[in-house]
Amino acid sequence: MIRFEHITKKYDGAVILDDVSFAVKPGERLSLIGPGGCGKTTVLKLLLGLERPNKGNAYLFDTDMSHASESEKQLVCRRTGMAFQQGGLFDFMTVRENLLFAMEHMTQKTAEEMDNTMQRLLAGVKLAGTAAMFPHELSGGMKRRIGIARALCTEPELAIFDEPTAGLDPVTSTIILQMIGELSGAHQKTSMLVASSNVEIAIRFADRLLILHEGKVEADGPWRELLLNGTEWVRNFLSVRLIGLDIEYALGLDLPKPFIAKHWHNAAKL
Repeated sequence: MIRFEHITKKYDGAVILDDVSFAVKPGERLSLIGPGGCGKTTVLKLLLGLERPNKGNAYLFDTDMSHASESEKQLVCRRTGMAFQQGGLFDFMTVRENLLFAMEHMTQKTAEEMDNTMQRLLAGVKLAGTAAMFPHELSGGMKRRIGIARALCTEPELAIFDEPTAGLDPVTSTIILQMIGELSGAHQKTSMLVASSNVEIAIRFADRLLILHEGKVEADGPWRELLLNGTEWVRNFLSVRLIGLDIEYALGLDLPKPFIAKHWHNAAKL
């Protein structure tokens, strides 16, 4: 579904990605995570063919997006749903028109099928009453939720979510993540990739983490294994963002028991 082969990307001589390789299989979920400036957004730009690498190749559905023509990129992108960091909605269109526009240009659905899909997804993100509203009438969290609906309305083979909860309060973040989980349950064949700086969001979204650090792949594997047995840097990166959580909340995340016992002094009482 996705193949990054020895990608190196530089901007003005500065190395942003340094020999990065990874792959995503059909139906797989992956959380791309790392500190700010580690190259997550650059990975997405290369994957969608918006940027070209200095070295290596980025494949999407076996198409080399590094060297594909614009027509080839368009064909590939029709198979991909993208939820942008700020929603990415057309300001001059209503919510209904935003979703229908995507389906009209990327699917063969009939008008009735498109309308049914729109209503189902808006209900799924708990915004059934917003179809006639314009983006400026929506809150930031509502725009993100509409963006998720639009990313999935074409029933893509691959769905990409760029920082879906950045800048949002914890309650709204949890709602959005639940929305992704619930809607993706109806699209089990869809591969999914989320780029996030939030460790909690990353581990809730996918079992597999790809951690970038200073332009390199620092770790790639199941988050529980990395949390307990990763390198010192990886363990510190993951744990420092989790040990401040309330223990009941931490248990709800299904954190490993050895990790809980080490970092929460009252763990023995549970």
